[in-house]
Amino acid sequence: MLQKNLHRNSIKSYIILSLVFLLAGVFIAIIGHWTLSVNRDSLQRVYSFRLFSRGNFQVIAANLKSMTSLSNAITNKNTQLLEEGYIHLESAYGFLISIDSELYLQGTKSTFSEQFNTYEELLAQYTKIMDAPFTEHSEALSYQLQRQVKALNQFLGYAESEFWKQRAEDFENIRLRNKIIEKIYWTLVLSFIIGTFILIYFFIERVKIEKIIEQQRVEMVANSRLAALGNFSAGVAHEINNPLTVILWRAKSLKKSLKEVLSLNSKVETDLDSIMVNTSRIEKIIKSIKTLSKNAESDQKEKVSIASLRDQLNDILSPKIATESFDFKFTSNCLEESLYVREVQIIQVLINLINNSVEAIKTLDEKWVRVSVIKNDNTIEISVTDSGKGIPKKIQPHLFSLFFTTKSQSKENSGIGLPLSHQIIKDHHGSLTYNAKSENTQFLISIPIIQEIQEV
Repeated sequence: MLQKNLHRNSIKSYIILSLVFLLAGVFIAIIGHWTLSVNRDSLQRVYSFRLFSRGNFQVIAANLKSMTSLSNAITNKNTQLLEEGYIHLESAYGFLISIDSELYLQGTKSTFSEQFNTYEELLAQYTKIMDAPFTEHSEALSYQLQRQVKALNQFLGYAESEFWKQRAEDFENIRLRNKIIEKIYWTLVLSFIIGTFILIYFFIERVKIEKIIEQQRVEMVANSRLAALGNFSAGVAHEINNPLTVILWRAKSLKKSLKEVLSLNSKVETDLDSIMVNTSRIEKIIKSIKTLSKNAESDQKEKVSIASLRDQLNDILSPKIATESFDFKFTSNCLEESLYVREVQIIQVLINLINNSVEAIKTLDEKWVRVSVIKNDNTIEISVTDSGKGIPKKIQPHLFSLFFTTKSQSKENSGIGLPLSHQIIKDHHGSLTYNAKSENTQFLISIPIIQEIQEV
């Protein structure tokens, strides 16, 4: 239930963070679009500034050329110069129309259209001069025309100065706006980076918490099973030990009494020895049950020899070997070597792996289990191999997952054996892995020989 609530809360957190990032992305997109629009407008204004300035000078220059040609034509009575003056004035009018149209297309307000009527009047007046050139009346008209064009040029010059004054204000507004955009941009970038770190932090913490919860679930289920089994086995062991002690004591006493009274019959002596041997065997079995049902998590680590592990395995497995009819062998090249471990936990891991092997091979014609212990540099390598032909690849990634089992999930097959064994070996600074390269089903345990240094 706790894991479900935690999972639900983590999903909500991720949804909220995703929405925040989505809104941030939308906001950044809006700001980006606005920035592009502002920059585009700025470029258009700059273009219009250049266009206006260049066109305005061309109009003024054309006006001056027109008046120069008109003055020279009147002075020299030159018809060709008179016509050139008209062409220049007409060109100035054309420039003015073009500039006004371009500024309108660029979205810039222009007052040039107000001068269109003025130019039409000037061109009409110039036409009158051309109709009757070099007369007193035409000379008077030409002087009047020159004064009007001069006034027009003064107006155009003043208009340009006002235009640039307005553009200077526009430039300042653009500069301030770009400064605001820059602050917003860097704020968004910083927020996005912080959000990314928060998201990564939440993800890492979630993985850590899930690992802790999974480990706690393994320990909780295992502890509950071990506690129940421990209580049961303790009661059974107590009830069996009392009469068993009496039987063993009576058998020893009977053997001693018969020896003193009369010579023992060989068969009687053999029977008495058999009673004592089997009684001792029952004691070992009870001791093994206590070992397997004990929660040894709080036990102190101590030195345990490989030979001791072998003897305990043989004692615990002897009844199972007889009932399940499988061949069991324990081999080692380092029986006198010792490990610094919690003895009960290591026995529990080995018995769990062997039980899994026995369960897996019970339908095979050839049934055997091999436990091999070898020394490799500063580690002890323990392999548990059975006559099976391996575990399917699709199952291998889930072998150490909590509650995963290929068997029916009953009390005997709860799917916690391998995860618990894996955690126990990990607590001993070792590793428990499945060897996919082996021809037969094989699990490998690696434990450092000396762990006292690691514990400090």
